[in-house]
Amino acid sequence: MAVIGLAILGMLLGAAGMQFLRSSKPELVEKAENSIKRLWDSMPFTKSDD
Repeated sequence: MAVIGLAILGMLLGAAGMQFLRSSKPELVEKAENSIKRLWDSMPFTKSDD
């Protein structure tokens, strides 16, 4: 239960930090978002034929 609470707390702190950066350094946030999109697009997802 504590692990779930810590995970939720981490997500909330990450979201708050992202909003702070978005207001103060939007170019940094844009670079980070583009990097995440490139990483996601490069992952090979396969569907099983079951």
